[in-house]
Amino acid sequence: MTNSIDNGWPDKYSDPRDRPYPALLRVTVESFETMQEDALDAVEKIADGESQPAVVSFATVGNLRKILTNRRIELLQYLIDIDGAAESITAVANELERDYRTVHDDVSLLADHGLLFIIDEGQSKRPYVPYERIHLDVELAGLSAGENSALA
Repeated sequence: MTNSIDNGWPDKYSDPRDRPYPALLRVTVESFETMQEDALDAVEKIADGESQPAVVSFATVGNLRKILTNRRIELLQYLIDIDGAAESITAVANELERDYRTVHDDVSLLADHGLLFIIDEGQSKRPYVPYERIHLDVELAGLSAGENSALA
């Protein structure tokens, strides 16, 4: 089932396996302004035929750390290792020897932040990572006058 308005972005009504994805997902920590500039640069490069990684940005290192816990990184790594799609959340929980509810919550949170997708097949919800690699890109640098710390 697909949404009647197709803007090229995955939505809750489409199967994410039907969309093309780059091999790399970059996870960054950057200000909204920097993220906006990077997005505009990427659009220009894509228009010129250059491939670009997918990007998920967090405003602070603290926000990134709240989402990318060791257990959630383990879950993402497992999905990448099995070429992206698990049979079900139950299968992932069993394979990782974790409680179903916590894996379900982790999958939902990672999907809410664009780090994975959920394939809805009736009663079964299949976590899906379309990327071959996820690159965490966190830069720590000295602050210029008036800047806030990214650690907040």
